[in-house]
Amino acid sequence: MRTAIIADDEELSIDLIKYLIKKNDLPIEVIGEAFSGDEALDMINKLNPDIVFIDIRMPVLNGLEVIKKIKDEQHYSIDFIVITAYSCFEYAQLSLRLGAKDILLKPIESEQFVESVEKILEYTTTDNQILNNILEYIHNNYQENIKLKQCADKYHTSPSYIARMFKKHCGVTFITYINNLKIKKAREMLKDGNLSIKEVADKVGYNNLNYFYKTFKKNTGVTPNIFKKL
Repeated sequence: MRTAIIADDEELSIDLIKYLIKKNDLPIEVIGEAFSGDEALDMINKLNPDIVFIDIRMPVLNGLEVIKKIKDEQHYSIDFIVITAYSCFEYAQLSLRLGAKDILLKPIESEQFVESVEKILEYTTTDNQILNNILEYIHNNYQENIKLKQCADKYHTSPSYIARMFKKHCGVTFITYINNLKIKKAREMLKDGNLSIKEVADKVGYNNLNYFYKTFKKNTGVTPNIFKKL
């Protein structure tokens, strides 16, 4: 479950975001609501949420000023989704430059809201809550050696049920989904260029370097060495 703060000077907008989270069974717990920029800044520093839904136009500090202060003063990663009535390209550009994950125009539409949240979650939510919980668990713990039976026990269901849900909603097996996620994370780390291939393999949960090479090549078509040089 991700934690979130909603910052908007319009109470109806805050209520709408809470409604959309609940309606779509998104794995988000709202831990704070702020009605001005300075209140949002204090709340973010105090509660350290995973996600902040923030309006641009607010009293005292606007949303973009809040994001800039957080990025300037803090060193932890918080995902911002900017909510605005402005369709101006300038605001969109500035929001993205400041590191916002997405920008939503008011009035917020349910489908666009879910798509924005899924950019942060990095997976597509489904209408199956057990599967959503398992996906959230996998994405938070992908570097661990996650087993199908372990997930079945944790979420009080059967391995065969989970296997069927992965094939139905994700189009791949449970193991393939996890391996694909590990390789996706490995690709991101290799592109950053700060870690060796062995360090990347360790970080995404491959203790066997040969198996990492084999899985990486099967997934991407090239070895980690070649990928790093591309």
